[in-house]
Amino acid sequence: MFSGKGIDYQETEIHQEWWPTIHVGDFEARRGVPADMAPEKIAALLFAAVEQVNIELAPYQQRQIEQGYNSAEAVQGGATMQGFNRLCHLYQTAVFARAKADLLPEYATGQMRKAGDSVAEREPDTRESLLAESQVHIRTIFGKRRASAMLL
Repeated sequence: MFSGKGIDYQETEIHQEWWPTIHVGDFEARRGVPADMAPEKIAALLFAAVEQVNIELAPYQQRQIEQGYNSAEAVQGGATMQGFNRLCHLYQTAVFARAKADLLPEYATGQMRKAGDSVAEREPDTRESLLAESQVHIRTIFGKRRASAMLL
C-alpha cells in the first residue's frame, strides 16, 4: 500500500584498504531492498558479501598491488561512469548481486507475508541467477569470458 512516505536509505559505508568503499544506501536503492527490512541485517549481509567477493578476488588484487596499483580506483582501462572505473563498477555489481542473493531468503521468512510467499516460490531460481551474475562479474575482473572449458 502506498503510504506517501519517502524511502530513507542508510548512510552506512563499508571501508576497505584496496577496494572501493561500498555504500549500503546505494545497494538498497539499486537492488530494490524493501524499506521495512531491518537496516542492521541489510548492512551485515552486504558486509558478508564484500568479504566473500574479496576472498575470491585476492589473487587479482595481489597481482595489481605487485604492478604498483595502490587501490582499485587507480587501475586503468575500460570505461568510466559516475567516477567509477570499469574495475570498481564490476566489483560493486558483483558484491551487490551476492548480497541480494543472500537477502532473498529473508523475504520468505515472514518479514513480508504475501510478497514473501511469492518470493519464496521463485527464490531458488532467482538466488541462483544472482549468484551467477556475481560470478560473471568476478570472471570479467579476472579477464575471463562468461563460460570456459578446460581439458582434464
